[in-house]
Amino acid sequence: MNATLPEHHELDAAFRGLVAEYYPGKTVEFRVEWSDRMTRSAGLCYYRKGVIRLSLKYHRVFPQEILNTLKHELIHAAGVLGHGRRFRSEARRLGCDVKARPMPGRPYKWVYACPACGLEVKTRRRVDYSCGQCSRRWNPRYRLLLKGPAARAAANL
Repeated sequence: MNATLPEHHELDAAFRGLVAEYYPGKTVEFRVEWSDRMTRSAGLCYYRKGVIRLSLKYHRVFPQEILNTLKHELIHAAGVLGHGRRFRSEARRLGCDVKARPMPGRPYKWVYACPACGLEVKTRRRVDYSCGQCSRRWNPRYRLLLKGPAARAAANL
């Protein structure tokens, strides 16, 4: 486990504290756990299982968002489905965001250049394209040439 992220029991304690603060007298019986498989969201509330899962990958990038995500999922655990008007009202009351920050994109791996105009195109995989600025259709005269890996090509600029 990453040293900057709390353990499961610490997440549970923080969640119980939020329940007591924002929903006193209401029973919200959920346990909170980390998930190393979640990649598309910061957290998810599983009603039938009584579990809230937080994304390890997301919170390793944004550890300061743990409390925000817990509040967001607490609203769902308290019975507010979806992200409509009622959810947004509760989010304002609890001081949390409706949507999570976007994850940083994967880095580009390859850089190609047009032999005619010099346009550079970064990609995440090897491709066989022609320059869209020089010709709107495939044209072998404007076939993009591989300059090399993105890191090396950036260093040569």
